[in-house]
Amino acid sequence: MSTAHNSKEVSNREDKKPKIILDYNATRGAVDTLDKLIVTYTCKRKTNRWPVIVFYNILDTTAYNAFVLWTEINPHWNENILHKRRIYLEELGKHLVSPYIETRKRLPRNEPAIAIVRKIQTADPLQ
Repeated sequence: MSTAHNSKEVSNREDKKPKIILDYNATRGAVDTLDKLIVTYTCKRKTNRWPVIVFYNILDTTAYNAFVLWTEINPHWNENILHKRRIYLEELGKHLVSPYIETRKRLPRNEPAIAIVRKIQTADPLQ
């Protein structure tokens, strides 16, 4: 099914395939490529609940799209580093979590987590 094809056009090729099938076959590799790229750094976890699986996929795809936009807008950002996407995802996570950690009243139970929370709470907000 496609909203880009309203007619029932058939190709001029020998096999007379519909245009919709030829267009689909020509562009289906993009989804596979995106799936390969996303699996490198993913937030997916094992679950049997399909809405959670969809949510994980939305998060992964959105984070990758944001990375692509960021690198297009800022082409010289970490240009000599090979793992730019990992650094971007770390910074994205920190920026998303920092406002909530700053307002946190109770500290976590283990020492490494306490150190992280205190560091964020005392950090300069303009960094």
